[in-house]
Order: sequence, then C-alpha cells, then structure tokens
Amino acid sequence: MTQSTSSSSVLQTQISFRAMLPDDLAQAWQLSKDLAWPHRLEDWEQMFSLGNGFVATTSENTVIGTILWWAWGPQAASLGMIIVSPAWQGHGIGRQLMTLARQALPGYRVHLNATSVGVPLYEKTGFHSTCVVAQHQGNVSTVPLIPLPEGCRMRPMGNADLSAICAMDTAALRMNRSALIELLMNDGRGILVDSEKGILGFSFCRKFGWGQVAGPVIAQDPAFALPMLAYWAGTCAGQFLRVDIPQDETVAALLDQWGLLRVGSVVSMTTEPTEITSSQANAPSCFALCSQAFG
Repeated sequence: MTQSTSSSSVLQTQISFRAMLPDDLAQAWQLSKDLAWPHRLEDWEQMFSLGNGFVATTSENTVIGTILWWAWGPQAASLGMIIVSPAWQGHGIGRQLMTLARQALPGYRVHLNATSVGVPLYEKTGFHSTCVVAQHQGNVSTVPLIPLPEGCRMRPMGNADLSAICAMDTAALRMNRSALIELLMNDGRGILVDSEKGILGFSFCRKFGWGQVAGPVIAQDPAFALPMLAYWAGTCAGQFLRVDIPQDETVAALLDQWGLLRVGSVVSMTTEPTEITSSQANAPSCFALCSQAFG
C-alpha cells in the first residue's frame, strides 16, 4: 500500500456522517465564515428551522462538512449550504453528503444553486443547469421611485394576504414554500402590488448576512417587480443591501445604477427534465431569490 493510499484510508476512517443537530449550528456557521460567506448564526438557525441537514464529522465530533435540505410540498425540494472544510476536501465528503440528502428525498425533483467549482459534481449526480443567478450588493445610493402602471398600488402586506401570496409563489416556482413565506411575514418586511384584478406581485426585505437582503420578488411582469425593487433600495439607502437575481440585463443595469454591483454568480441546477422547466404561459416569475440556499 502506498503512503498516499494509506493516508487516504486513515482519513476515511475518521469521517462519520449523521443528521445535523441544533448543537452543530455554531460549528456549521464557523465553516461558512472560514469561506468568507456572509451568513450569521441567526441565518443558519433560520434555515435549519425550516428544514433538515446532515453533517460530516471527525472522530472528535468536529464538523467538517454540511448540507441542508428543504422539502417544499410532496414533490419539490431544494438543497443548500453544501460546505466541506478546505482541509478535508478531496475525500468524497461532498458526494456522500449529497447522496444522503437525495436518499432523504425519494421521488422529489431537487433544485440547488451551485458555485462553478460544484457544478461538475452535481452534473455527475443527475443535475443540469437552468440559468445563472447574479449576486448584486453594496451600500445603496439614493434611488428614485419607479411608478407603477395605472390602476395599481403598492401597499404593505398583511396576514389576510398570506394564502394569495403563497399561491403566487407556488405558481412561479412550482414549490409549496408556504412555511417559508409565513416565516418571512413574521421576520421581515413585506409589500405587494395590488389592483382590481388582485395581487400582481409581492416581495420581502429582511436582515441577512452583512446587512439586508431583498427577496424573493415574485411578479406577473417587470412593470410590477422593478418598482418593488426600487422601493426596497430606497428604504435601504445608505445601508448594505444584497439582491440575487436570475440573470437579466435590464434588472442588472438598474441595480448597478443604485450602487448594487455584481460581485459573483452561481448556477441554478435541477434534477427536473429540461422540457418541463420551461416557463408556463401567464405564470408569475421570480425576479429576485429569497436566498441562494432557499431559491
């Protein structure tokens, strides 16, 4: 047995996999900090409260890898916070965490947002790319309001709007994220675009990472989405704001003007067949993600 083979075997015997527990969140947070990810411990706690996870640990119970997963209804799910400590990469930890998560979601179509480094791994496990998500962030400058079309108004959302908002979110993403929407209504600020025809769009803004994040932004048309984005940018003037958008040059140009520059991107991926992922006619669209983990 060669020295490298022996070393690899020793490392493999030290690695264990198990379900994530609340007591693991502090170490998981530290893993993300080591990679310069912006997530606070509160963000980890919020994500874990809505889903489940697995961790890879050493014999000393040190967390060296994480994955979180969320089942949105009986058919769709998303994966996120897939992290392996740099010191332990190259030993199949990420692949095993992915296998465990997929086994926990039999029959589900699964979505995730991947870094460029992770794309080859996910392609080997049955995912294919659907679009690029651009991360924009910065300290917001003064932003002029964008007028809504005639007959529309923007207003704060209330508890009576919950079912309609959840239905619109489900129509846009084909996932039942009602638990997430309800959490956002309690923990964040929400607005919507209303008219005689009903709700035409909604969005949230909340604390996240280094400041605030605007998203999700779901709307029937850019004419409703862009005024909501401008509203959040205006209310966050002088503060740090992040927005993750499916790549769109019009939206990106506006964000750049507001001081929210593109700082990176991820690739949206899914296990769903390509012919099914095409947009449905008259369905609302997602103009900004809730987060890269949730989608």
